[in-house]
Amino acid sequence: MPERIARGAWPHAPLTLAEVESHLTKLIQQHKWFPREYEPHREGQPVHEGGTIEHQGPDRYVYRAARAHPIRPYELAQSVERIFSTADDAARHYLKWDLNLPGDLDGWKVIE
Repeated sequence: MPERIARGAWPHAPLTLAEVESHLTKLIQQHKWFPREYEPHREGQPVHEGGTIEHQGPDRYVYRAARAHPIRPYELAQSVERIFSTADDAARHYLKWDLNLPGDLDGWKVIE
């Protein structure tokens, strides 16, 4: 970080939520899975938390997510599947519910 500051590369200008959403929408349209292929929970294995988006067709995007039990991390507490007709809607949902944006994105400030 000190090197970035010395070079004037930090702090960087904030990103707009619209820019991030636009970029994610393109990725979702170009790839079958984002950010990784969905794997259903197997009993006795740790729960892989977080959402995935599967591009199933021109107007079908499936968002899936799972959450572990707060006390027993090998037990599934909740899973959800939601279908979107546009990549834009799927991206917007992912950014809000998985990345809690607008806000901080790995050190980048994302604003409305």
